[in-house]
Amino acid sequence: MTDRKSNGSDPFTVALRLLTGRDRSCHELRQRLKERGFSTEAIEETVCRCLDYGYLDDQRFATIKARALISSGRAVGGRAVLEMKKYGLESDLIDQALAAAAAEVDLATLLNELFLRRYPDYNNQRDDLRMQQRIIGYFQRRGFPLSLILDTIKQSRD
Repeated sequence: MTDRKSNGSDPFTVALRLLTGRDRSCHELRQRLKERGFSTEAIEETVCRCLDYGYLDDQRFATIKARALISSGRAVGGRAVLEMKKYGLESDLIDQALAAAAAEVDLATLLNELFLRRYPDYNNQRDDLRMQQRIIGYFQRRGFPLSLILDTIKQSRD
């Protein structure tokens, strides 16, 4: 992280540009503005202004991020919690958002779809143990439970 000086821009204008591309958490916006060299006072004033106008909403951000992580299969369970913490969200907010997103998705179906997309030619009887371990590791790193992964691999025999 480099210490960049503000080019004299209004922090609110910079915040609007940052929020135009995608939703951000309050913590993330504070960090981006700090990287741009704005004072702590100006940052807090800007964040409060964005909150008042509804441009920033950690609840909305957490819900959107949780849905995206889980529905894409990029992160579920504990891995999703770790991903969400990167954005400076509170634990109870993370738990609520992940619970709501997880209720919308059947993990077994999601895992099966991801498995078939990622490993379409896998055959449990033909492929060796090393390949099976790679598959298990791949899905465990994304937070899927081992029992669900093993069930999905067993189903690939047919």
